[in-house]
This record gives sequence, structure tokens and C-alpha cells, in this order.
Amino acid sequence: MVRLSNRSSPRIVHSPSRRGSPIHRTLKVVYLVRQFQHQSKTLRSAHTRASAFTLIDVLVSIAVIGLLIAIMLPSISMVRESARKVICSSSMRQVGLGMNLYAEDNKEMLPSSVFLANPEARFTEAYYPHLMDTIRTNASEFEPREWDQWDGLGLLYYKSYVTAPGVYYCPSHTGENTLEKYEDQWNFSTEGEIIANYQFRGVGPDGQRHLYNMRATDAMVTDSLRSVEDLNHENGLNVLAAGLSVAWFEDIDSRLMQSVMSRTDESIADDTTQAWQLFDGGPRPIDD
Repeated sequence: MVRLSNRSSPRIVHSPSRRGSPIHRTLKVVYLVRQFQHQSKTLRSAHTRASAFTLIDVLVSIAVIGLLIAIMLPSISMVRESARKVICSSSMRQVGLGMNLYAEDNKEMLPSSVFLANPEARFTEAYYPHLMDTIRTNASEFEPREWDQWDGLGLLYYKSYVTAPGVYYCPSHTGENTLEKYEDQWNFSTEGEIIANYQFRGVGPDGQRHLYNMRATDAMVTDSLRSVEDLNHENGLNVLAAGLSVAWFEDIDSRLMQSVMSRTDESIADDTTQAWQLFDGGPRPIDD
């Protein structure tokens, strides 16, 4: 009979020298690298799932952006209009400087105009103050003059007191009388009517033609009053006084605009004169 030995099954025991062998170290490094790669892949996959946008997220973002734009647009428009008002007042002041230089060289007389009913005009007995934004008249409508049909504020350009045509135009103007429309007529060799965006009064409150007889607060130039389409701003206009100050006249409740809209051919001269009277003494609310 064969007897089994009571000794336990043989075990493989690695000697210390074998654990530290190059092969063992290499296998261990390979194992650790694979573990690291697996963990990195798992983390990247989880991060990708967490940061991905859904269609709802995109639609909500677009809606929020649209809402913010809608809220900001009125403010942006107001800022742009405020900047245009500043440019408008600056241009008007340059016209005022030219007017004062002209007066100094012409015995304190203001530039003359065929639309004024006074002896200085000599060419017409009619009074058309609403047309005093005319820079040059048509040769077919008026008698020849020594200044080649240039009229009112246009004499400042003709005699080089104002040298840039753009000064006569407001950046807020949305009507048809723009610098681009009359660009060719500004050439001295080309004939034709020129209409600006600024209204010239031509005389003082009492009809005086000499600048030194006027108060510093008497209104002399303002945004055009020719028609509703020629109003440069929605809620008021800039006013240049004889003292060269420019101030904003607030059109409360749009009453000035309504006055321009409702006037007739018979009342247009008187309505324009009354508007100038409102501006005298310094711009103030129209319903004062």
C-alpha cells in the first residue's frame, strides 16, 4: 500500500533576488501605466458627460441673450443721440463764430437774406422766415447778386468764414436735405439751391440788424423749422444765442412739433416768428 505523505503541497516561493529582477520591475511599471491610463480615460469620460450642452441649454442661452439685447438697445440709442446732439451743438457754435467774424468785418451787420422783409434785403417785400435755412438760392428765382446767389448763413461759406460744408448739417437729421444731396452744389462752379439743417433768424427780436444791438441771450440760429421732416431731433432742438452760447430747448409734450405740423401757408411766417420769440432770453420749456 502506498502511503501519502502528510507534508503540505509544494508552494512556489519567489526568492528575494527574483522579485527585484528587471523583468519583474518592468511588468510592475506596465501594470501601473495601464492603471493610470484607465483612470484617466474614466475621468475624461465623466467630465465630457458633465460639461456637454443640451438643446434646451442652447435655446435658453439664446433667449437670455436676446432679452439682454432688447433691454440694452434703448439705452444704446439714447447714448448715440446724446453724442449727435453734442456734435450738432458744436457745429452750430462754429456757425456762430463765423457769423460774429462776418459782423466784425461788416460794421456789425448780420448776413443779409432775400427772405427777410427789411430794407437790407432789397429784392423782396415778402417775409419767409421758415426758409432761412437756405444757403444758396436758385438763380432763376432771384435777381443776380454780387455774392453769387449765396444767402443768409451761406455768405459765411462764400466769404470763407466757414470752410466746411458739413458744419451746416446735423448728424441726427433724417429728412431729405442732407450734405450728400447738395454735395455738387457746394462747388462754386456749380449752380443750384442748397438747403441746410440750421435755421437763421437774420434779425434780432426787435428787427435790429446790428449784432451789437442784441442781447447775448437773443436766439440767432436753431435747428431747421422748415417742416416736420426737417426737424433734426425728436424732443427738442439746439439754440445758438448772439453771445455764442448753445443750449438745448426741450420740446415738452412735442408742442413745437405739433405747431409745425398744424401751420398753414397763411400762418407759417407768424408761427416761425413766435417760435423764435420762445427761444429769446435763453432756452426754456415751451409751455412756460
